[in-house]
Amino acid sequence: MIKNFVLGTFLILVLSAFASAQNVAGAWRLDEATMPGPDGKTAKFINPNIYLFTKGHFSIIRVEGDKPRSTDSWTTMTPEQVIDTYIKQFTASGGTYDMKGSALTMKTTIAKNPAFMARANWISYTVKVNGKTMTLTATATNEGPTKNPQIMKLTRLD
Repeated sequence: MIKNFVLGTFLILVLSAFASAQNVAGAWRLDEATMPGPDGKTAKFINPNIYLFTKGHFSIIRVEGDKPRSTDSWTTMTPEQVIDTYIKQFTASGGTYDMKGSALTMKTTIAKNPAFMARANWISYTVKVNGKTMTLTATATNEGPTKNPQIMKLTRLD
């Protein structure tokens, strides 16, 4: 009887962990990010972005800013406009992730910014999935615990 209880409990825990990891897998769009603290603010993301989670890997591609990027040819832009449009307004990174219960840890292995890629960067989040909405709350990075954790809200695309 106790053996069946222990086996049943173990099976429920394993299936719960598997289901939790499966909830993250897929394509997501970042809709808003909240930065708490004394100067806290909430930013809405209107530009194209996609967060992809496959089995153990992630990819983030995002256009930054609160207005669309210019579609003008770079040959007609000033150097400052080229930097703003092609460098500052674009984010790309990818790597591996580990999911344990509701804790998601992402380790960057490739990024647009070589300095970011060169360090052993990682970030941990608490994950809450409710239907087609995922909330990520930052808890720690390779530099230590997060003092004012960023909260991101994403919508499932698939």
